[in-house]
Amino acid sequence: MKVKVGANFFYSDVLVDCAFNEAQAYYTETPIIIVEVLSKSTCQKDRTTKRFAYLNIPSLQEYVLIEQDFVDTEVVSRKNDWSSKHYFLGDEVTFESINLSLLVADIYYRVQNDNMLSFNTKNK
Repeated sequence: MKVKVGANFFYSDVLVDCAFNEAQAYYTETPIIIVEVLSKSTCQKDRTTKRFAYLNIPSLQEYVLIEQDFVDTEVVSRKNDWSSKHYFLGDEVTFESINLSLLVADIYYRVQNDNMLSFNTKNK
């Protein structure tokens, strides 16, 4: 599913749209939360181009950036004037736009990066 922002279209990793328009079956203009999983090849675009575009979507409440190579979940929230809050192992993150709370460790459950390998070893 594409996200349309002005004349531009972007692919996100995850999005939730509670007002999806069936007439526009291939894209949405009304997501409430967008999640991007960052990699070396996408990080720059997700943090700059996409972020700038997404924060101009009137319906958007949260933009979430999840690092792949180390544990860091960043939530950028309209409620907090688009300020960022970072969550790490041991934290619980609440995505208010969809009324969902998760432990950061659960988000990274099957990820094999150095942070998770160390965390899993300590918690066995």
